[in-house]
Amino acid sequence: MQRRDTRRAFTLIELLVVVAIIALLISILLPSLRDAREQAKIAKCLANYRQLTVTATQYFLDYNDNFPFYTPGMVNPNPPPRINGICTWAYGGKTAHEHWAETGQDIFTVPIQDRPFNTYLMGGKVPSDLVLPDNSIRRAEIQVLQCPSDKSSHQFYTDWGSGEVAASEEMGCYDDVGTTYQYNLHGMEDVEWNGNSDPWDQPGDWIDIGHELVKNVLVKQSASYVMFLEDPMDASFAASSRAPEMGYHGKFSRYSVGFLDGHAEYKFIDTRAYCGPGWEVLNKTWIRWPDKVPPINYYEPGAVNGKTCEPPL
Repeated sequence: MQRRDTRRAFTLIELLVVVAIIALLISILLPSLRDAREQAKIAKCLANYRQLTVTATQYFLDYNDNFPFYTPGMVNPNPPPRINGICTWAYGGKTAHEHWAETGQDIFTVPIQDRPFNTYLMGGKVPSDLVLPDNSIRRAEIQVLQCPSDKSSHQFYTDWGSGEVAASEEMGCYDDVGTTYQYNLHGMEDVEWNGNSDPWDQPGDWIDIGHELVKNVLVKQSASYVMFLEDPMDASFAASSRAPEMGYHGKFSRYSVGFLDGHAEYKFIDTRAYCGPGWEVLNKTWIRWPDKVPPINYYEPGAVNGKTCEPPL
């Protein structure tokens, strides 16, 4: 007797239905997977910030509350001491990209061994850059200062004087200047100190201003003062339009930041304002010295001589 095979293949319609169901499930699940992956990157960023802010506190204790915005090569020793260059990455990270030196701005290259936080971050032994046979340099890495979502850099391509902000995706900020995380200089800009109208005109005043800022914020606003911030947030504050930037983790006006008391957050920050719920980029409690002109951003709660905590009109 001949046996009859009762098995049958899927019809084309059935196969198409199965493929459609799989495609639908993928479209539903992929955003969730992307979000979960980005949440892991945010967690890594926040851990980096916590290490940075703990390092900052130790640095202030070791160096009499001086702000770490200069290195030995950036200070002119002739009295009175003055700073030859100011940049937001001098505190730590790997050596900045060689294009800084190629443009005549070599003072901002800041080699890895001259960045004061590196000794703390690397446990006392700072790695050295490797000079290759063709005289090019392979830069040593300090991964704690790299955001895993670092996709672009504003530092080299922005005209900081005019407020014209531009970003490049040719390299991330970490590969551009050596660190993803800039430290906050916005709270010290455009201040009047010791009779001088602007610390950019008298760079030596940055030393005094940074020292006074640290003394104030450590005592009175360390839980809200933003010490370290993402490159896009730094650029947005510097832009003349103060327009929001896309944060490294994929959302406008949402950035990861490190506070001076050691905690870090990923949160909404409206860069049109100088402060908001739980965060500040200005030092609101400058000490009035009897023999010095107080900074023009000294203010009682609610006003900063035109710089308020509310978004501008």
